[in-house]
Amino acid sequence: MPILKVKIADTPDLLSKGLMFVKEMDQDKGMLFKFPSIIEASFWGKNTYLPLDIAFVDKTNKITDIRHIAPLSTKMVRSSGCVMAIEANAGYFKTNGISSGHKVVFVTNDEKEAEISFEE
Repeated sequence: MPILKVKIADTPDLLSKGLMFVKEMDQDKGMLFKFPSIIEASFWGKNTYLPLDIAFVDKTNKITDIRHIAPLSTKMVRSSGCVMAIEANAGYFKTNGISSGHKVVFVTNDEKEAEISFEE
């Protein structure tokens, strides 16, 4: 499985900004949203220029759902309840054979960046 290099959003400001205004991103890069508790997270593509896929992750570090976020869209994409969400370029998860049920594994982690791998 590939390694996804992510920036971590874990403060209210970073959680609300996400990947807004980013115009390009390497295929192996993304963003990890870490929530303080289980929430029904909502995301949209407003002010986001990249087509993205988002994986919602439960408290056992398993992906529960992967959804698409269209650039500049105000259509909400919601989780049924998650503790984390991972945004990557559109098609990243499908191209790499990552789907619901895969486990998220942190390869390295510091305060604002991490490397993530995925296990079946």
